Amino acid sequence: MPFASNFAAEILRYTILTKNNYSMNGTKGYITAALILFSIIRTAAQNSADLEFATAQGTSNPTGNGPVTSTVINFVKNSDNPSGNTFQTYAPGLSATFSISNLMYTNAVSIGAGIGNSSAQIFQLMNFAGSPPNNAFTSSGASTGTGINTASNRGVGLLFNTAVLNGSSTNATYRMADLTITFNRPVDNPILHIGGMGGFINQLGFSGGFDYLSSNVPVSFSRLSGNSNSFSVTSTSIKNIAANPTSTGNNSASGSALISGKGITTITLRLSVRGDGNGSAWTNQSGDGITIGISTLESDLAVTKTINNPNPDRQSTVIFTISAVNNGPSNNTNVSVSDLLPNGYTFISASANTGVYNNSTGQWTIGNMNEGATAALTVTAQVNCTGNYTNTATITGNLPDPVPGNNSSAVTPSVNPQPCACYNDPNQSSAGTDSKFGITLLKRAGEISGNWPMTRKSAHIVLESNTKGLVITRMAKADLGSITMPVEGMMVYDTTDKCLKIYSDNAWSCFSTPACP
Repeated sequence: MPFASNFAAEILRYTILTKNNYSMNGTKGYITAALILFSIIRTAAQNSADLEFATAQGTSNPTGNGPVTSTVINFVKNSDNPSGNTFQTYAPGLSATFSISNLMYTNAVSIGAGIGNSSAQIFQLMNFAGSPPNNAFTSSGASTGTGINTASNRGVGLLFNTAVLNGSSTNATYRMADLTITFNRPVDNPILHIGGMGGFINQLGFSGGFDYLSSNVPVSFSRLSGNSNSFSVTSTSIKNIAANPTSTGNNSASGSALISGKGITTITLRLSVRGDGNGSAWTNQSGDGITIGISTLESDLAVTKTINNPNPDRQSTVIFTISAVNNGPSNNTNVSVSDLLPNGYTFISASANTGVYNNSTGQWTIGNMNEGATAALTVTAQVNCTGNYTNTATITGNLPDPVPGNNSSAVTPSVNPQPCACYNDPNQSSAGTDSKFGITLLKRAGEISGNWPMTRKSAHIVLESNTKGLVITRMAKADLGSITMPVEGMMVYDTTDKCLKIYSDNAWSCFSTPACP
């Protein structure tokens, strides 16, 4: 691993310097260095890349001002989540479109607007509204209160323009508009990061809020973290519940809310604003500026399958190699590969460098698979005489996969058409002994050219005919028990089961498969 190797070299240099500085106690230098190295590697191991709202070179996100009623935000990859903020352009691009509709008042809510519906930045830093602390937020794949930096992460700037309520009661809640968020492909369990719910002017406190209206799949909200108890999340709402809302402090509301749901493409929120009644009137210069960001996880899992012999004979042995990889950007969990051998093969053995393979179900359970991780499985099988020879492997995990085209891989060898036989090729390693006794109806016994039956090596007796057959002992299945001392390899014809039976492993079994006994 380049990360570990580079830091290991630096720590080695530090160890030498420390050892020299502690010439009277060199052990202390080594221990200090080892602890630092462990801490660095441990921090790196905890990182789990996610997709966030921020700016990155090469990513087209809004840089101008509003007011507008619609905007498109492209997610960027944070490869250092949650400990850092290394933002990179992400492909295949994931985007979220924010659209305001059903305005109850002219300019009731706008994107990229300031007080009085003036011009403001569309894509604001998260510390723009209410200056919330970093630990109020929780990014996808991170522990509570980590992963979002309000001076680096951004959100769409919304203005709840309370000036349009001038003349209305200040002690009421008003529906303002609807906000629809549309993803360009399905996402699972995205997290909303809401910043700065709450405002204050002339003794009047007010706050914008969000209520669930609809989505393409069932969803539910839950609170992950917040700046104070004022940040309230129920299964269907996100609100500032302070009795007297303000723009900063405990009476403001900022935080992260998980949207639990799989395959989300659209979600519509109803936007409202409430006043606490402590002022006599709304003013022309009032409004609640709020930022709304999103983070989520994706994982491009891929699987490939190869075979060691693309042109095998029937009854020969082949080895399938299945390779799995997580191309990222996020660490995945519950990863498994389905690879059940079709009826054209008989399982012999399997070996996996990660996880466990169950040949009965064909399930290769890998488990956790971090970004960039790989795993390999080999399956050894015999090629059957007949059956389906297309062997397919399919990989799945808990996270959405942005590139489904590489989730399956199949191989179909070109099996040699030579039919199966109930015997193998003769032993060619030694000459064998001549057969001494034979019965033939082909009138060639003792012929010098045919050398028969001596040419049929290593047999007690040789029979040959093109018009006669060999009839062995025939008996009903119920009579098999009359053979009181059967020996291994004894043969009879069972007239009940209508098959040639061989006594082996203390049982009579039909010799019915076209393979070598």
